[in-house]
Amino acid sequence: MSGFLDPYGTWWVLKDILVGGFVKYLLSVFVGWTLVACAATSQWRVDPTELEREVSKTLQLYPSETDYSILIVPDRKAVAMEHKRIYGRDTEAPAFYSSVENLIVIPRECEIRILRHEVGHAVVQAYFKEPIPVWLHETLAQKAELPAPES
Repeated sequence: MSGFLDPYGTWWVLKDILVGGFVKYLLSVFVGWTLVACAATSQWRVDPTELEREVSKTLQLYPSETDYSILIVPDRKAVAMEHKRIYGRDTEAPAFYSSVENLIVIPRECEIRILRHEVGHAVVQAYFKEPIPVWLHETLAQKAELPAPES
């Protein structure tokens, strides 16, 4: 596997895939990886395994297994392009979770709450064996945006 070292010393492993004539980098979520992204006013680092645990705690949903990937794209225009590739229609969403590909697509610059929201969708999808109504899926993902209060 190829990879690179970011300015924080985190080693990133990348898989090259060819989609629609563009080489894209698919970042698979593994234990111990750290996601680095830039919000408008601050930078954040996230251990995806810990984030998933926090989201599960917030939602009180603990799936036996999750298996999703995160695609970090340069900007919101690239998010829209990925959405159109998967679903065949445009979107104004800042990021999205695709149950079709079990994939979270986020722009490099986004707020941590957006990543939590999309991980919420992945947790909900893994927890429920049968499809649930879209309104419930979205309500639970919105709840996942903020950490659960300490008890």
